[in-house]
Amino acid sequence: MKMLKPILGSMFAALLLVAGPANAKKVTMNIGYSVNEGHPYGTFMHLFAERFQTLSGGTVRVKVHCCHKMGSEQEQFKKLQLGTLDGTMIAQNNAGPFYPKIDLLVLPYMIQNFDHAVKVADGPVGQEIWGGMPKEVGVHLVTIPLFSFRHIYNTKMPINNLADFAKMKYRVPKNTVMVDTYKAFGSDPVPIAWSEALTATQTGTVDGGDLPLDVQYSQKFHDIAKHVAMTGHFVLAPPFFVSDSFMKKLDDSQMEAMQMAAKIATAASRFHTNYGMSIVQKKMEATGVTFTQPDIGPWVEKAKAVHSAFAKERGPEYAAIMDKIYAAAK
Repeated sequence: MKMLKPILGSMFAALLLVAGPANAKKVTMNIGYSVNEGHPYGTFMHLFAERFQTLSGGTVRVKVHCCHKMGSEQEQFKKLQLGTLDGTMIAQNNAGPFYPKIDLLVLPYMIQNFDHAVKVADGPVGQEIWGGMPKEVGVHLVTIPLFSFRHIYNTKMPINNLADFAKMKYRVPKNTVMVDTYKAFGSDPVPIAWSEALTATQTGTVDGGDLPLDVQYSQKFHDIAKHVAMTGHFVLAPPFFVSDSFMKKLDDSQMEAMQMAAKIATAASRFHTNYGMSIVQKKMEATGVTFTQPDIGPWVEKAKAVHSAFAKERGPEYAAIMDKIYAAAK
Protein backbone atom coordinates (compact mmCIF):
# COMPACT_ATOMS: atom_id res chain seq x y z
CA MET A 1 0.00 0.00 0.00
CA LYS A 2 2.83 2.37 0.85
CA MET A 3 4.38 1.75 -2.56
CA LEU A 4 1.07 2.54 -4.26
CA LYS A 5 0.70 5.98 -2.66
CA PRO A 6 3.38 7.78 -4.71
CA ILE A 7 2.14 6.11 -7.89
CA LEU A 8 -1.47 7.02 -7.17
CA GLY A 9 -0.39 10.53 -6.25
CA SER A 10 1.40 10.98 -9.59
CA MET A 11 -1.59 9.58 -11.47
CA PHE A 12 -3.92 11.93 -9.62
CA ALA A 13 -1.71 14.92 -10.46
CA ALA A 14 -1.67 13.93 -14.13
CA LEU A 15 -5.44 13.56 -14.15
CA LEU A 16 -5.81 16.99 -12.60
CA LEU A 17 -3.60 18.46 -15.33
CA VAL A 18 -5.95 17.15 -18.00
CA ALA A 19 -9.25 17.40 -16.14
CA GLY A 20 -8.52 20.62 -14.30
CA PRO A 21 -9.13 23.01 -17.21
CA ALA A 22 -12.61 21.61 -17.94
CA ASN A 23 -14.20 24.89 -16.96
CA ALA A 24 -11.37 27.06 -18.30
CA LYS A 25 -11.92 29.61 -21.00
CA LYS A 26 -11.22 28.18 -24.45
CA VAL A 27 -8.22 29.71 -26.23
CA THR A 28 -6.82 29.48 -29.76
CA MET A 29 -3.05 29.73 -30.27
CA ASN A 30 -1.50 30.54 -33.64
CA ILE A 31 2.17 29.61 -34.00
CA GLY A 32 4.47 29.98 -37.00
CA TYR A 33 7.88 28.92 -38.29
CA SER A 34 9.82 29.26 -41.53
CA VAL A 35 11.27 25.90 -42.59
CA ASN A 36 9.77 22.72 -44.04
CA GLU A 37 7.59 20.49 -41.89
CA GLY A 38 10.01 17.55 -42.06
CA HIS A 39 12.74 19.50 -40.24
CA PRO A 40 13.14 19.27 -36.41
CA TYR A 41 11.47 22.69 -36.24
CA GLY A 42 8.34 20.91 -37.45
CA THR A 43 8.87 18.11 -34.95
CA PHE A 44 8.79 20.61 -32.12
CA MET A 45 5.93 22.75 -33.36
CA HIS A 46 3.52 19.94 -34.26
CA LEU A 47 4.25 17.84 -31.17
CA PHE A 48 3.95 20.91 -28.96
CA ALA A 49 0.58 21.71 -30.55
CA GLU A 50 -0.73 18.17 -30.10
CA ARG A 51 0.46 17.82 -26.50
CA PHE A 52 -0.71 21.29 -25.46
CA GLN A 53 -4.19 20.61 -26.81
CA THR A 54 -4.36 17.25 -25.04
CA LEU A 55 -2.83 18.31 -21.73
CA SER A 56 -5.09 21.35 -21.57
CA GLY A 57 -8.12 19.08 -21.75
CA GLY A 58 -9.03 20.53 -25.12
CA THR A 59 -9.38 24.07 -23.80
CA VAL A 60 -6.49 25.26 -25.98
CA ARG A 61 -6.52 24.80 -29.75
CA VAL A 62 -3.18 25.28 -31.50
CA LYS A 63 -2.90 26.14 -35.19
CA VAL A 64 0.54 25.60 -36.76
CA HIS A 65 1.67 27.65 -39.78
CA CYS A 66 4.91 26.60 -41.47
CA CYS A 67 7.10 27.70 -44.35
CA HIS A 68 7.07 31.53 -44.11
CA LYS A 69 3.25 31.62 -44.14
CA MET A 70 3.31 34.08 -41.22
CA GLY A 71 6.00 36.25 -42.80
CA SER A 72 9.75 36.44 -42.38
CA GLU A 73 11.29 35.51 -39.05
CA GLN A 74 11.75 39.12 -38.01
CA GLU A 75 8.20 39.89 -39.13
CA GLN A 76 6.96 37.04 -36.96
CA PHE A 77 8.77 38.46 -33.94
CA LYS A 78 7.15 41.83 -34.59
CA LYS A 79 3.75 40.11 -34.77
CA LEU A 80 4.36 38.59 -31.32
CA GLN A 81 4.93 42.08 -29.97
CA LEU A 82 1.75 43.32 -31.65
CA GLY A 83 -0.26 40.33 -30.44
CA THR A 84 -1.22 39.23 -33.96
CA LEU A 85 0.79 35.99 -33.62
CA ASP A 86 0.98 33.93 -30.42
CA GLY A 87 4.16 31.91 -30.86
CA THR A 88 7.09 31.43 -33.21
CA MET A 89 10.32 29.47 -33.49
CA ILE A 90 13.03 31.52 -35.20
CA ALA A 91 16.83 31.62 -35.34
CA GLN A 92 18.22 33.51 -32.36
CA ASN A 93 20.09 35.93 -34.62
CA ASN A 94 16.77 37.17 -36.00
CA ALA A 95 15.64 38.06 -32.48
CA GLY A 96 18.85 39.95 -31.72
CA PRO A 97 17.73 43.23 -33.34
CA PHE A 98 14.74 43.28 -30.96
CA TYR A 99 16.46 42.01 -27.82
CA PRO A 100 20.24 42.53 -28.04
CA LYS A 101 21.20 40.12 -25.23
CA ILE A 102 20.23 37.23 -27.50
CA ASP A 103 23.33 38.16 -29.55
CA LEU A 104 25.39 36.50 -26.81
CA LEU A 105 24.31 33.21 -28.42
CA VAL A 106 25.20 34.49 -31.90
CA LEU A 107 28.92 35.12 -31.33
CA PRO A 108 31.19 32.84 -33.38
CA TYR A 109 32.52 29.79 -31.53
CA MET A 110 30.79 30.98 -28.35
CA ILE A 111 29.01 27.63 -27.95
CA GLN A 112 31.44 24.70 -28.15
CA ASN A 113 29.20 21.66 -28.49
CA PHE A 114 25.75 20.25 -27.74
CA ASP A 115 26.40 19.65 -24.02
CA HIS A 116 27.70 23.19 -23.61
CA ALA A 117 24.61 24.55 -25.37
CA VAL A 118 22.26 22.61 -23.07
CA LYS A 119 24.14 23.73 -19.97
CA VAL A 120 23.86 27.38 -20.99
CA ALA A 121 20.31 27.38 -22.35
CA ASP A 122 18.66 25.22 -19.70
CA GLY A 123 20.52 26.72 -16.77
CA PRO A 124 20.83 30.02 -14.88
CA VAL A 125 22.99 31.65 -17.56
CA GLY A 126 20.13 31.34 -20.03
CA GLN A 127 17.71 32.97 -17.63
CA GLU A 128 20.19 35.79 -17.12
CA ILE A 129 20.25 36.37 -20.87
CA TRP A 130 16.53 36.37 -21.63
CA GLY A 131 14.78 36.70 -18.28
CA GLY A 132 14.06 40.38 -18.98
CA MET A 133 12.34 39.81 -22.31
CA PRO A 134 8.70 39.83 -21.12
CA LYS A 135 9.09 43.20 -19.44
CA GLU A 136 11.36 44.78 -22.05
CA VAL A 137 9.86 43.55 -25.35
CA GLY A 138 6.61 41.76 -24.43
CA VAL A 139 7.80 38.30 -25.47
CA HIS A 140 8.64 35.15 -23.45
CA LEU A 141 11.35 32.66 -24.36
CA VAL A 142 9.76 29.34 -23.39
CA THR A 143 12.46 26.90 -24.53
CA ILE A 144 15.26 26.38 -27.05
CA PRO A 145 14.09 23.25 -28.87
CA LEU A 146 17.33 22.33 -30.67
CA PHE A 147 20.99 23.14 -31.21
CA SER A 148 22.94 22.60 -34.42
CA PHE A 149 26.06 24.14 -35.91
CA ARG A 150 26.25 26.18 -39.07
CA HIS A 151 28.66 25.21 -41.85
CA ILE A 152 29.61 27.10 -44.98
CA TYR A 153 28.06 26.09 -48.30
CA ASN A 154 28.99 27.56 -51.68
CA THR A 155 28.44 27.04 -55.39
CA LYS A 156 32.02 27.67 -56.59
CA MET A 157 34.83 25.64 -54.98
CA PRO A 158 36.01 23.60 -52.00
CA ILE A 159 37.07 25.64 -48.95
CA ASN A 160 40.16 24.35 -47.17
CA ASN A 161 41.28 27.51 -45.38
CA LEU A 162 40.51 31.18 -44.80
CA ALA A 163 42.20 32.15 -48.07
CA ASP A 164 39.75 29.98 -50.01
CA PHE A 165 36.86 31.39 -47.98
CA ALA A 166 37.79 35.01 -48.76
CA LYS A 167 37.50 34.50 -52.53
CA MET A 168 33.69 34.46 -52.46
CA LYS A 169 30.72 36.55 -51.37
CA TYR A 170 28.25 35.22 -48.82
CA ARG A 171 24.72 35.75 -47.62
CA VAL A 172 24.46 36.49 -43.92
CA PRO A 173 21.36 37.17 -41.81
CA LYS A 174 20.60 40.77 -40.95
CA ASN A 175 22.48 40.63 -37.67
CA THR A 176 25.43 42.87 -36.85
CA VAL A 177 27.39 40.16 -34.99
CA MET A 178 27.20 37.82 -37.97
CA VAL A 179 28.16 40.58 -40.40
CA ASP A 180 31.14 41.51 -38.21
CA THR A 181 32.16 37.84 -38.02
CA TYR A 182 32.28 37.43 -41.80
CA LYS A 183 34.31 40.62 -42.11
CA ALA A 184 36.75 39.28 -39.51
CA PHE A 185 37.05 36.07 -41.55
CA GLY A 186 38.00 38.15 -44.61
CA SER A 187 34.73 38.48 -46.54
CA ASP A 188 32.46 41.39 -47.43
CA PRO A 189 29.09 39.76 -46.62
CA VAL A 190 25.68 40.58 -48.06
CA PRO A 191 22.89 40.82 -45.43
CA ILE A 192 19.83 39.05 -46.86
CA ALA A 193 16.66 37.87 -45.11
CA TRP A 194 16.25 34.12 -44.61
CA SER A 195 13.18 34.02 -46.86
CA GLU A 196 15.36 35.26 -49.77
CA ALA A 197 18.52 33.24 -49.05
CA LEU A 198 17.88 30.35 -51.44
CA THR A 199 16.90 32.63 -54.32
CA ALA A 200 20.00 34.77 -53.77
CA THR A 201 22.16 31.64 -54.07
CA GLN A 202 20.29 30.35 -57.14
CA THR A 203 20.63 33.65 -58.99
CA GLY A 204 24.30 34.18 -58.11
CA THR A 205 23.65 37.28 -56.02
CA VAL A 206 25.83 35.43 -53.49
CA ASP A 207 28.11 32.42 -53.82
CA GLY A 208 27.10 30.85 -50.53
CA GLY A 209 26.38 31.29 -46.84
CA ASP A 210 26.10 29.13 -43.76
CA LEU A 211 23.43 26.83 -42.36
CA PRO A 212 23.26 23.55 -40.42
CA LEU A 213 23.40 20.54 -42.70
CA ASP A 214 19.80 19.52 -42.04
CA VAL A 215 18.55 22.98 -42.99
CA GLN A 216 20.67 22.96 -46.14
CA TYR A 217 19.11 19.64 -47.07
CA SER A 218 15.50 20.30 -46.09
CA GLN A 219 15.50 23.66 -47.89
CA LYS A 220 17.26 22.16 -50.96
CA PHE A 221 20.39 24.30 -50.87
CA HIS A 222 22.32 21.10 -51.68
CA ASP A 223 20.77 21.10 -55.15
CA ILE A 224 22.80 24.16 -56.12
CA ALA A 225 25.59 24.51 -53.53
CA LYS A 226 27.80 21.44 -53.96
CA HIS A 227 30.63 22.47 -51.61
CA VAL A 228 30.37 22.46 -47.81
CA ALA A 229 33.15 23.40 -45.37
CA MET A 230 32.63 22.00 -41.87
CA THR A 231 33.47 25.09 -39.85
CA GLY A 232 30.71 25.09 -37.22
CA HIS A 233 31.42 28.75 -36.47
CA PHE A 234 27.88 29.67 -35.39
CA VAL A 235 25.37 27.67 -33.38
CA LEU A 236 21.75 27.62 -34.47
CA ALA A 237 19.77 27.81 -31.24
CA PRO A 238 16.25 28.85 -32.31
CA PRO A 239 14.07 29.82 -29.35
CA PHE A 240 10.37 29.14 -29.15
CA PHE A 241 8.90 32.52 -28.27
CA VAL A 242 5.39 33.19 -26.99
CA SER A 243 3.76 36.61 -26.81
CA ASP A 244 3.02 38.16 -23.45
CA SER A 245 -0.53 38.88 -24.60
CA PHE A 246 -1.14 35.15 -25.15
CA MET A 247 0.44 34.20 -21.83
CA LYS A 248 -2.03 36.46 -20.07
CA LYS A 249 -4.95 34.51 -21.57
CA LEU A 250 -3.94 31.27 -19.81
CA ASP A 251 -5.05 30.14 -16.39
CA ASP A 252 -2.64 28.27 -14.09
CA SER A 253 -3.60 24.82 -15.37
CA GLN A 254 -3.27 25.85 -19.02
CA MET A 255 0.10 27.43 -18.27
CA GLU A 256 1.28 24.19 -16.67
CA ALA A 257 0.05 22.26 -19.70
CA MET A 258 1.96 24.58 -22.02
CA GLN A 259 5.21 24.19 -20.08
CA MET A 260 4.89 20.40 -20.06
CA ALA A 261 4.09 20.30 -23.77
CA ALA A 262 7.15 22.44 -24.48
CA LYS A 263 9.41 20.10 -22.50
CA ILE A 264 8.10 17.01 -24.30
CA ALA A 265 8.45 18.62 -27.73
CA THR A 266 11.92 19.97 -26.91
CA ALA A 267 13.20 16.49 -26.03
CA ALA A 268 11.84 15.12 -29.31
CA SER A 269 13.24 17.97 -31.42
CA ARG A 270 16.72 17.71 -29.89
CA PHE A 271 16.74 13.96 -30.52
CA HIS A 272 15.57 14.45 -34.11
CA THR A 273 18.33 17.00 -34.71
CA ASN A 274 21.17 14.99 -33.18
CA TYR A 275 20.15 11.64 -34.63
CA GLY A 276 19.46 12.95 -38.09
CA MET A 277 22.59 15.00 -38.79
CA SER A 278 24.91 12.16 -39.88
CA ILE A 279 22.13 10.68 -42.00
CA VAL A 280 21.65 14.03 -43.74
CA GLN A 281 25.35 14.31 -44.57
CA LYS A 282 25.28 10.91 -46.29
CA LYS A 283 22.21 11.94 -48.27
CA MET A 284 23.94 15.15 -49.37
CA GLU A 285 27.07 13.25 -50.42
CA ALA A 286 24.89 10.93 -52.50
CA THR A 287 23.69 13.97 -54.49
CA GLY A 288 27.26 15.08 -55.26
CA VAL A 289 27.97 17.46 -52.38
CA THR A 290 31.63 17.41 -51.29
CA PHE A 291 32.71 18.17 -47.72
CA THR A 292 35.98 19.67 -46.52
CA GLN A 293 37.35 19.83 -42.98
CA PRO A 294 39.36 23.07 -42.62
CA ASP A 295 41.63 23.51 -39.63
CA ILE A 296 39.38 25.81 -37.58
CA GLY A 297 42.25 27.12 -35.44
CA PRO A 298 42.74 30.25 -37.59
CA TRP A 299 38.96 30.79 -37.67
CA VAL A 300 38.78 30.63 -33.87
CA GLU A 301 41.61 33.17 -33.60
CA LYS A 302 39.74 35.58 -35.88
CA ALA A 303 36.59 35.03 -33.79
CA LYS A 304 38.39 36.16 -30.63
CA ALA A 305 38.63 39.67 -32.06
CA VAL A 306 34.87 39.64 -32.64
CA HIS A 307 34.32 38.63 -29.01
CA SER A 308 36.62 41.38 -27.72
CA ALA A 309 34.98 44.08 -29.83
CA PHE A 310 31.52 42.87 -28.81
CA ALA A 311 32.36 42.97 -25.08
CA LYS A 312 33.86 46.44 -25.40
CA GLU A 313 30.89 47.78 -27.34
CA ARG A 314 28.13 46.19 -25.24
CA GLY A 315 29.71 46.88 -21.84
CA PRO A 316 30.46 45.15 -18.50
CA GLU A 317 27.09 43.39 -18.13
CA TYR A 318 27.58 41.55 -21.40
CA ALA A 319 31.24 40.81 -20.67
CA ALA A 320 30.26 39.23 -17.34
CA ILE A 321 27.72 36.93 -19.00
CA MET A 322 30.28 36.00 -21.66
CA ASP A 323 32.63 34.86 -18.90
CA LYS A 324 29.87 32.67 -17.47
CA ILE A 325 29.25 31.11 -20.90
CA TYR A 326 32.97 30.41 -21.31
CA ALA A 327 33.06 28.85 -17.82
CA ALA A 328 30.11 26.58 -18.63
CA ALA A 329 32.22 24.87 -21.32
CA LYS A 330 34.78 23.61 -18.77
